[in-house]
Amino acid sequence: MIGAQPVTVRDARPENAEAIGRLSRTLAAHVADPDPGRDAAGIVAACFGPDRWIEVILAERRGEIVGLAAWCRRFELHTRERSLWLADLVVAETARREGVGHLLVQSIHQRAQAMGCGTIVADLWVDNASARAFYDRIGARANTEIEIRVIDLPMR
Repeated sequence: MIGAQPVTVRDARPENAEAIGRLSRTLAAHVADPDPGRDAAGIVAACFGPDRWIEVILAERRGEIVGLAAWCRRFELHTRERSLWLADLVVAETARREGVGHLLVQSIHQRAQAMGCGTIVADLWVDNASARAFYDRIGARANTEIEIRVIDLPMR
């Protein structure tokens, strides 16, 4: 329970695609990315289809979805280490600073441990000061040994 209102965390379902889309648009706006649009079919395919790319959990309060965390598995052959990549973490503005993000991260932490992972890895946009403060509060550390590089692919 967070404050006086109970919050539950559960796996997302296809019928949650609209809420997932709404929260993903909130995150895109927060980090100054282009609006990803309202394509629920693309969300369903990526999150629930036979060629699933990502797992999503939702935070729900009184029937309203107020947050999400999306994650993927990672494995490095040269170290034989398993980890989870926390792709997206977003909380609705109406539920921020109420512990919802922390609850979502705790759920991801439990899943990572159950899968034998040693770490959870999150990318952070350098200008996202509120996310940096959140990760600092929950004890996440900056990894100064790794530099992220992006290889852009030509459009088909």
